[in-house]
Amino acid sequence: MKTLELEPRTALDRWAARQLADYDARVPGTLFADGIVLSEYQAYELAAAVARLRQQRGETVIGYKIGCTSPRIRQQLAVDAPVFGRLFSTERSCCGAVLPMFSFDGLAIEGELAVELADDVPGDWTGADPLHYIASAFPVIELHNAVFRGGGPSAGELIANNAFHAGFVLPAATLRNLGTSAEAAFHGACSLTIRSGRVLDSYAGPGLMEHSIHGLRWLAATLGQHGEQLKAGQIVLTGSLTGLIRIHAPCRISVEVPRLGQVEAEFV
Repeated sequence: MKTLELEPRTALDRWAARQLADYDARVPGTLFADGIVLSEYQAYELAAAVARLRQQRGETVIGYKIGCTSPRIRQQLAVDAPVFGRLFSTERSCCGAVLPMFSFDGLAIEGELAVELADDVPGDWTGADPLHYIASAFPVIELHNAVFRGGGPSAGELIANNAFHAGFVLPAATLRNLGTSAEAAFHGACSLTIRSGRVLDSYAGPGLMEHSIHGLRWLAATLGQHGEQLKAGQIVLTGSLTGLIRIHAPCRISVEVPRLGQVEAEFV
């Protein structure tokens, strides 16, 4: 079993180039099949290096995703804490998108609540009104390359592969300036339902916005440790309270959050 050395920097760049080439070839993370083992710190360094390469070729980071926020997904992925990844402009799709399954490796989806930020978010915003930082809230379908190649789930492999993120689908419209419906979602009970003809998974209970605010606080603090900050206009996928759903056959998926909208995508 080998441990990846991240110094000198040229070694990191070499591994990042391989990661990106694998991702483009739709076989992400093959270096882990070689027995590479990463600490979480090393994995985040590698993910950041890949992000720099993507930006150099014209892709834009438009936000972040928070993963492994629910006990169910942590159990599925053998991870004991949240992780984050980056959202890219090239991986954003609109409601009703038709997505080829062959574009993914180990395709899986999550239905979750996302927010668009109204203002830059400091690393510590404990005393501030959370709704000050949120311009809108809406359901999304997150897309994943849900593959571990290192013989079993590991946080290092998950993080280095951008927390499995492979894109997301936005609803046709979002509720801006939050207002009464989002206030109700924040303060009261709410639900999220994932369907494909029938209900595949659902969550009902304390407000989804409360879960989102908790995730945003964690993300803001964690990004500060990595020299990054949440910025106005960015989108944050705040983490799923349902399970990771693997897609094995063509289907249409919808995710609905009452008061906050619905999003659909078709997989072919």
